[in-house]
Amino acid sequence: AVGLAIVRPYKRVEDTLLAVAASLVLLLSFLCANWTTIFIKVEEREDCGPGYEKELLGFSDVDKIGYAMIGLAAVAVFFAFVGGFVALRRFARIPTIRLASTRQAPELTLATGMTYHLFNSHIWSTGQD
Repeated sequence: AVGLAIVRPYKRVEDTLLAVAASLVLLLSFLCANWTTIFIKVEEREDCGPGYEKELLGFSDVDKIGYAMIGLAAVAVFFAFVGGFVALRRFARIPTIRLASTRQAPELTLATGMTYHLFNSHIWSTGQD
């Protein structure tokens, strides 16, 4: 996550933030899975006294670790929805060419053997000799 924040492999800031957030949530999910395993192993050991797992990990019940994992998953879904919403708003603001009569995008078809369309436009003040 720190490497992503420093290197910034994505052009858009929201993509970098989403990648960092996803990396942190994934890291914390792995930690919760490890804590669950440690909690169960310590709980099963007979040479440890009762309540030792709470002293060791700070959790009195393995369900609380599971709730933390579910919360982290919810945070990841929240970040994905926020990133999607931001992307939709950005794409809605991109200007497009529309027909004045219908306010719809023009239907551009190519004849057989043609590869490209040409749109030639200029501003009167800069288009003169």
